[in-house]
Amino acid sequence: MKTNCIVLLWAILALAGCESSDNEGAQSSKGPVAHKTSSHSGTIHWFEGTIEEGFALAKAENKPVFLYWGAVWCPPCQEIKHTVFKSPQFISQAKLFVPIYLDGDTNRAQAWGETFSVKGYPTMIVFNPDGDEITRIPGGIDISRYNTVLALSLNNMRPTSMLVELALTQPAKLQASDFVQLAYYSWGQDSDSLPEGTAATFFRDLSELSDEPDASARLYMQYLTTLSEELNTQKSENESVEPTEGHSTEAFARLMSYLDSTMLTLACWDYFAYYAKDIIGLPVFSEAELGPLKEKWQAKMLALRSQPSLSSTEQLTAWLPLLAFHFLEDEDATLPESVIADLRADIMKADSETSNAYARQSVVSQMEELLQSAKLYDDARELLLAELEKSASPYYFMSGLAYLEEEQGNLAEALAWRRKAYEYSTGEATRFQWGASYVRAIIRITPEDHKLVMASSMKLFDELQGDHTPFAGRNFRILRSVSTQLGTWQSDQGDEDLTVPFHSRIAALCTRQVDPSIELTNCLSLTIAHQSQPAVQ
Repeated sequence: MKTNCIVLLWAILALAGCESSDNEGAQSSKGPVAHKTSSHSGTIHWFEGTIEEGFALAKAENKPVFLYWGAVWCPPCQEIKHTVFKSPQFISQAKLFVPIYLDGDTNRAQAWGETFSVKGYPTMIVFNPDGDEITRIPGGIDISRYNTVLALSLNNMRPTSMLVELALTQPAKLQASDFVQLAYYSWGQDSDSLPEGTAATFFRDLSELSDEPDASARLYMQYLTTLSEELNTQKSENESVEPTEGHSTEAFARLMSYLDSTMLTLACWDYFAYYAKDIIGLPVFSEAELGPLKEKWQAKMLALRSQPSLSSTEQLTAWLPLLAFHFLEDEDATLPESVIADLRADIMKADSETSNAYARQSVVSQMEELLQSAKLYDDARELLLAELEKSASPYYFMSGLAYLEEEQGNLAEALAWRRKAYEYSTGEATRFQWGASYVRAIIRITPEDHKLVMASSMKLFDELQGDHTPFAGRNFRILRSVSTQLGTWQSDQGDEDLTVPFHSRIAALCTRQVDPSIELTNCLSLTIAHQSQPAVQ
């Protein structure tokens, strides 16, 4: 099988669905299991069998592959399931490809995540029949656009990697459909999609070449978000940051024109909702432009929040720009009572209209974010406590309660909720992730409790048995983070022997990895990193 793997985010979103009849937690020792998701319009028959068998079937039948990588607790995953995957058009299109659902808690799922360069849930990748990656589709766009982009990728079959190469070397050879594919690519979740050192202006130049209004707008918004990342990286590296010259008037004019258009605002909804603070902070706007831009931005989003093409969760995100702008210069500013009343009314409406336990994973997650962003902490706490009895994955909201209590300085309560969330979590990879969060919380809150830190750290290895390797995919990234934090903790405590059992266990596990393999390489990298740490003074 040939793979030309790139990645999914949408680190952008906190979205999140299954009917009670959905086989949400099914697993197989062979590999991913089909989840036959019910719908009034039909059923998606997810492939039953291993990843290898799925790609072999696609090649034999000359069909592309639609790979969906997700987890039961993941709010964005539940959002996709209850919107896109229940769309009659998507269900109809599903017959044209081999649909594979890879649950992050199934055997070898994290190793496959490593193979596909997957960073987070959900990830949606389209492959051609030969197993070459064509594109990655983001969430956060409305259903009609999602289905259009999927149909385009199925019909066009030109890998995004090829389109990037053409854009960099022979942009005149790009077709109209190529600009749409590039505009709706999930750039935020693919660190390998562009050659190293590619400047943000890559997206600005593409936007100027495209004759498709929505594609041009999305590419320009991607330029602005990438520019923000570039400047933040320069700041973190203590480099001098000079304002981008010659683009102030252009940036203001283009964003105002997008916001004048309902079609373009909806086409760029994910950028306008989730990147408001990043974009408005760019040194491409004059002081005179900022006021009118922010005012139109938040007003337009709120005016469109009842659009039927937006899901309940996406409708709630209309409030994010207003909240971001309000507290941008003064974190202690008070929201007007009228704004608080309208916000609460929208939250109550979404709450009352969402009864399914899985669908609520997304909606309630967004409600909580809004309440915390609005500094309505008591409301957020009440919401999360009430949700524990309703949620199919209550441990997710227990983590939210832990974060809320820690932010409020209630450290004992925060640690208790972290422990409880870990205890309630299910699924090997999920329990590993929640256990790691508990370890980090102990280090932050009670670093002097050496026995608890180490006992909880060692218990992490017990969560991954059999084929659930700690040295691949998300598991490895989580383990690497814990290892780094333990090293810092050990240094702060002034005792270089504290983490010896932890790293001895890693060294022992390295001897069990296949040579050569990415798991062995990753495992050895932890050992080398530990050995290179400076001695405790």
